[in-house]
Amino acid sequence: MKLAYRIWNSSHFDIKNAQVPKLLLLHGMGGTGALWRPLAAGLEDRYAVLAPDQRGHGESQIPHVTGSRIETRYTPLDYGQDLVETLDELEVKSCWVVGHSMGVRSACALAHLKPELVRGLILIDLGFSGVAGGGLGEGLSTFLKNFPMRFSSRAEARLFMDQNCPDPSMAQYLMAVAVPISETEGGGLTFPFDKAALISTIHAARDISVRKWVEEAAQNRIRVLALRGARSLVWSREEFERERAHFAGSPTIEFEEVPGAGHGLPFEKRAELTAKINNFLA
Repeated sequence: MKLAYRIWNSSHFDIKNAQVPKLLLLHGMGGTGALWRPLAAGLEDRYAVLAPDQRGHGESQIPHVTGSRIETRYTPLDYGQDLVETLDELEVKSCWVVGHSMGVRSACALAHLKPELVRGLILIDLGFSGVAGGGLGEGLSTFLKNFPMRFSSRAEARLFMDQNCPDPSMAQYLMAVAVPISETEGGGLTFPFDKAALISTIHAARDISVRKWVEEAAQNRIRVLALRGARSLVWSREEFERERAHFAGSPTIEFEEVPGAGHGLPFEKRAELTAKINNFLA
């Protein structure tokens, strides 16, 4: 599937120009490419920044159709194949990839499917194995099943988040992507994702370990920077240290914990992350 996307570049570089460095930003579950705009503002003077809406999100939602065709799948490989097809349409031959949360699996799947496309990976706050790659898998699934797609006001939505969301960072993230509904349509707000798609994504990732794809990246000499927010409830410190020990002998893979950040690291520590991305790409 070819994804909807945004391209930011203050120098108006042609993204199809092979000489222009490309940076692919992959949002987490429930988000859209638009969430990356503040971060991209600090990067677009040096890179052509591409931020797609991943399948089931934003403008890349697919109607569920039964009878006439197989329903859409939401495995990490499906997400990765979408990126392959979208980059191919844009004639992008290589890029750096930043993935946050669910976007970590998509980034690793892309490197697995087309390693020649990936110059380096920055993987933000998602484990490489376990239930959906972190400590919220089942709790998040239950939360989404009970999640109303429409609220009468932001206050009502905030109250629901405070009472039900398994992670405050995730609640803040969802409130950031909420979309107002016009008064002619009854008012209130909704969210730019297919709830069934998100639940399917969690279930499809339950038994998927991206560790083998990270190992492949190391074998292909693809540089990897794995970042964890020190306060994260999604990627526990124990899981983080386990992966760091596992990859201790891999010279192309680095692990770093960011103090003061939770799962929402890209938005809580935007300036710091921008500096890390620039240093990594340099």
